[in-house]
Amino acid sequence: MEIKEILNLINQKKWLIFWLTVLGAVLAFDLVVIQEPKYEAGSRILVVQKQAEGQDIYTISKSAQYLTGILKEAVYSDSFFDKVLLFAPDIGKDGFSDKIKERRKEWRESVKVNIVRDLGEMGINVYSSNKDRAEQINKAVIEVLGKEHDFYHGGGDNVQIKVLDYPLVGEKPVSINLWLGTILGGLIGFSAGIFRAVGRKTKTEIKPETSSLEGNNISL
Repeated sequence: MEIKEILNLINQKKWLIFWLTVLGAVLAFDLVVIQEPKYEAGSRILVVQKQAEGQDIYTISKSAQYLTGILKEAVYSDSFFDKVLLFAPDIGKDGFSDKIKERRKEWRESVKVNIVRDLGEMGINVYSSNKDRAEQINKAVIEVLGKEHDFYHGGGDNVQIKVLDYPLVGEKPVSINLWLGTILGGLIGFSAGIFRAVGRKTKTEIKPETSSLEGNNISL
């Protein structure tokens, strides 16, 4: 299909494309507006391993990747959540379901762990609609990592957890930028309109060719 023909199709379906663009923008705007605002509590920790004599930098960096990777997955485990509740029992009363499947999803949405590769550094971000609760959960996560990390990697005293930055809560809630979300929704709607206008024409062009081939096969 030539560019001129594509432009002609777009012109023919311009109102369809226009209304799909508007619909996408409106839906995205509504989704952003109805979202519950959440506060972010961020902290950083460093996973330090005692170096054996003769260890090279490559081995040390690989070890750091291994340990932080294990601890990241550990944070999302049921056993870790249970340990967090022991340090901060109040956080389990509100915001987390009693059903295991739903609770796992809620915990993953509330706690995000980022790893700085090769450095053994982990960033911990906790999101909650309550500022104090976000900070409380973050502190509990750090506390469990500091005291119970050996349970997950088995390195014993050779591994230590050091806090680089204590939990800090932002003054304003974090949320998706309203205008950015609306623009992205409009672009999605616009793309859907283009695809509908051009894609349908492409399908109709393919069908006759297929049917003619089938006719030739039958005549043979």
